[in-house]
Amino acid sequence: MRFRSLRCLSAALAACVHLSAAAQAQVIPFSGNFGRGLSPSDNQMVFESVARLNAAEPSKVGQSDSWSNPETKSSGSSSILRIFRSGGMPCHLVRHHIVVPGQPPARDYRLTWCRTPSGEWKIKG
Repeated sequence: MRFRSLRCLSAALAACVHLSAAAQAQVIPFSGNFGRGLSPSDNQMVFESVARLNAAEPSKVGQSDSWSNPETKSSGSSSILRIFRSGGMPCHLVRHHIVVPGQPPARDYRLTWCRTPSGEWKIKG
């Protein structure tokens, strides 16, 4: 199974569980930017939100985690839409809802995250 960031989303998230900058660069070759208008601290909050969501045990459809940046007023949430296995790995289909002030409408991204045998969560391409 091959993992890669999704080309259509300059917003692809970094692998979960507090990745180092080098690991983020492997998953997001676009300077770690989740989307237009998001600051580096907004992006970090998105990464942390999905990390908490994927790390929660047991995972449940409908489970969500929200974030809000008081400095930029950007906010969002990550919600599990589906739980399944792919190639023997546990996977989550996650909807990422992003709100950037002054840039309506809000944006939704759906990404499939799978936990590799090493324990890292990566975007399934």
